[in-house]
Amino acid sequence: MIINDFFKNKFSKNENIFVLDKEDKYTENFSHQWKDFNLVQIDSHNKTTISKDYINDLMFNNLDYLKDKNVLEIGCGAGRFTEHLVNFAKFCVSVDLSRSIFYNVAKDSDNLLLIKSDFLKLISNKKFDIVICRGVLQHTPRPTHSIIKLFEFVKNDGRVYFDYYKKPKLGRFHPKYFFWRPFISKFFTYSSFKSFLEKNISNLIFFKKIIRKIFLNSNFVADCIIPIWDFREDQYKINNNLFKKWTILDTLDGIFAKFDFPKSNNEILNILESNNFKIINNNKKRNFIEAKLN
Repeated sequence: MIINDFFKNKFSKNENIFVLDKEDKYTENFSHQWKDFNLVQIDSHNKTTISKDYINDLMFNNLDYLKDKNVLEIGCGAGRFTEHLVNFAKFCVSVDLSRSIFYNVAKDSDNLLLIKSDFLKLISNKKFDIVICRGVLQHTPRPTHSIIKLFEFVKNDGRVYFDYYKKPKLGRFHPKYFFWRPFISKFFTYSSFKSFLEKNISNLIFFKKIIRKIFLNSNFVADCIIPIWDFREDQYKINNNLFKKWTILDTLDGIFAKFDFPKSNNEILNILESNNFKIINNNKKRNFIEAKLN
């Protein structure tokens, strides 16, 4: 069985997906999100290159480095990046703890193996040329441990690429953490808040745009007053309906993630350096890292 080539763990199988963790545990909100919005961020569906460009930026404009490589993707979700990884890599193993993996758009690819598991539980038989982890680490219970775990899967001459949500200037006193998340979670469930957003998203976006203009295009002030996280990649022209769905998705992600521990770029570098990992590239502004074993 091909899974044995990569991991020592014993798995069951469901819909051609190898399952180690049947429960979603702390990722339940992501399971709901990707069931409801599984196609929103998929380039082949929305006819953009948003996700492809993002993964290329994460790899420091070296997407071609994936060619003829075995790749481990940690936190694949509904496959916004998986669909590109399978087109470049020799073989891709993609892992996610949430049920979103069952909606992965690339799941029928011949060079893809999908695993539903907490990646911290995985014990590898062989090492990968490349490990990619995007949008995951800050949502794990012990982010430092999670960062270190990535390097257990990579070859001595391999590369690890990951990002990490950047800590706001106000840290935990940012309104998202200090006020909006506890307030909304107290009065809404995921489902009821999703319904509220779907009914009111047009007005919320409209008023947030006005607030930005009043406060000299300050995203911070606008975020404080209206708790929606709207997609603002101006270089991409996406239709209004997709823009609304993307905004609802990002807002639900921002409010209902069980764990969310943002870190500064210096904090990330300190973790890597203290564990003797070699930093190859570092995008300080976006908290994108390329590193390897020392």
